[in-house]
Amino acid sequence: MLPPVHIEGTRLITSEGHVFKAVGLSEFALFKRWLMPNGPWALVEPILSERKALAVEAGYAGPLVARVFRYAQPSNAFGIPPWSYPMSAVTDFTNFLGARGWYVDWTAGDSQVVLPNPDGPSGQQQHLNEFCAALVTCQNALIVQTQNEPFKNGVDVSRVVPPKWGTYMINSGMYYEGTWNHATDLELLNFHPDRSDDENHTVPKFVGKIFESAVYLQRHGKPFIYDEPIGADEVNIPGRRCNRPDYWAQMGLGIGLTNGMYFHSTPGLSSDGFGPIVKECWKGFCRGVAAGLSI
Repeated sequence: MLPPVHIEGTRLITSEGHVFKAVGLSEFALFKRWLMPNGPWALVEPILSERKALAVEAGYAGPLVARVFRYAQPSNAFGIPPWSYPMSAVTDFTNFLGARGWYVDWTAGDSQVVLPNPDGPSGQQQHLNEFCAALVTCQNALIVQTQNEPFKNGVDVSRVVPPKWGTYMINSGMYYEGTWNHATDLELLNFHPDRSDDENHTVPKFVGKIFESAVYLQRHGKPFIYDEPIGADEVNIPGRRCNRPDYWAQMGLGIGLTNGMYFHSTPGLSSDGFGPIVKECWKGFCRGVAAGLSI
């Protein structure tokens, strides 16, 4: 079983005393797939195996982190109604990933649609309470985030807060500078780096901002993770998706200046298998991470 991780100053440290860097992926629909018929073995296990094998091939053999949604609007590929599953499934899913060398970073979305009430027996706080209670025994539950992008997803993070009952770390999800009230910061920060491009530069802006933003975020005195940079895809979509493995390798180097870097991708939204170009992007990212960890 993976060792739990805690915070010391601005570093993440395992219970064994080692510095921990979160190397993760967007696997938004992985829990949704788990809940389907024969989901653990037919729909989850192959994805975990594919991601791990590619990472090892590229030179990174350490633990991985899956960023997973606990609920979202059902029209999304990763959408699950918030009260549609037993909380025992949360424990089972998290332990299943832990046995295979994976930590889990739990988030949620679309509360303004699927769970608009912050209070009451079926509200946002109660769901968080019951969800966190299900993670108390899960050492590989790395993070519980109040909400992904709460400034647009209907959660007042000054009012709704994950209870600190397990070894997991807590994060509000707030990062957008226009609405970022640092009084709502919890144990660690997350950040979605700038995805914009600038063809007049040798290095695209979405690569350079990985390093520039790290310097800015360090002033807040808390550990931080880039959990949703630009995404990988089979085709390039300016401002949204990048299909260049060399750029992904450069972004992976950002692990040297942060407490964690995640690989975001279009197939990661639905937790499907990677296509040939996304596989190369993921391997490029892992090569960059392996190099960045030596800094």
